[in-house]
Amino acid sequence: MLEQHTELIERLLCDSLTRTSEFNGGWTFTNDGTLYFTVWDKDGTTFFSWSEREPSTSADLQTDSDSVAAYVLTTELGSMRAMALPFDVPRFPSKIDQLHPSWVADKTPLPPALFYHRIEDPSVCFYSSSPFDAVPITYAMEYDLEDLLKKYMA
Repeated sequence: MLEQHTELIERLLCDSLTRTSEFNGGWTFTNDGTLYFTVWDKDGTTFFSWSEREPSTSADLQTDSDSVAAYVLTTELGSMRAMALPFDVPRFPSKIDQLHPSWVADKTPLPPALFYHRIEDPSVCFYSSSPFDAVPITYAMEYDLEDLLKKYMA
C-alpha cells in the first residue's frame, strides 16, 4: 500500500529539510534527528509510529484504508515541512472528547488502542493508541485531500 503514496511523499518532501531513510521495510522521516515519524506496510496494513531520538517499530496508528494513510502522511509530513520552512499549518483538536462528530471511537480488546471509523462509511477506519495522533486525522479527513495538501505546501 505504501508504494502508491510515493508521489504524495515526494511532493510533501520537495524543497523541505526533512531527511528520509529506509527503516523496518518502510521509511522514517526526521528534520533534526530528534523527532521521528516512521511508516511501513505489513500484510496490507500500513503502520505509523512517532518517536523521539530514534525510529520505532512500535505502531501508534495502523490502517488498511488507503485514504486514511494518505491523510496521515499529508498531515505528518506536511507538519514536518512547516517546521523546517516555517509557515502555519491547520490546527486540529487532539482530545478524545473533541472527536469529529462524523467519527466514532470504539473500545478494543487491547487498550489503550481504540478503533476509529466514519459513521457513514465504516470502511474508512484505523486503530490508534493515542487520541493525540488520531483525533486530528478525523478533522483532516473532512477536507478534500488536494485542498489539504495546499495548506501544507506554502
